[in-house]
Amino acid sequence: MLNHQSLDEPSNIQQLVLYRMSKVLALGGSIVTRLCEGQFGITRREWSVLAVLARAPKMTWKSLATQSGLDKSRLSRGVTSLVQKELARKTYLADRQLILEITDKGRALYAELFPLARQVNLGLLQDLDAETLACLDAALVAMHERAQALAAEMPLPKAERRLGRQR
Repeated sequence: MLNHQSLDEPSNIQQLVLYRMSKVLALGGSIVTRLCEGQFGITRREWSVLAVLARAPKMTWKSLATQSGLDKSRLSRGVTSLVQKELARKTYLADRQLILEITDKGRALYAELFPLARQVNLGLLQDLDAETLACLDAALVAMHERAQALAAEMPLPKAERRLGRQR
């Protein structure tokens, strides 16, 4: 078992906070993914877009991108497939601004799936007491803010994915 000091001074990949978080996400997220795909016929990406759309009657593309955290191409694929499945609809305003909204069919799917996703999340947290949950919540907020700051201040090269492994 890892101790908390390994977070301050990681000496291997298993002690890196992002690696550890990715393991929790992979295990817990796979349950939600299986529910989405196996029971509801949507992808996890579609679920994240649908869940954001369910919170507001109408959203602009920019707002949906910001709130979903998806890049332009992933968001475009998610929206396109939701529209094809009649779970969302696109509307263009007179100024050509794109507005997205959830359909009644999408809202019904959300109403069925959200309690199941909520149950998985509560299951992940069930062994944590109220004080630990409050600390975790504060830590996640702080880490998110710091990640945004790091992304803004670090000059990173653009990935050359079209080259595959070659560089």
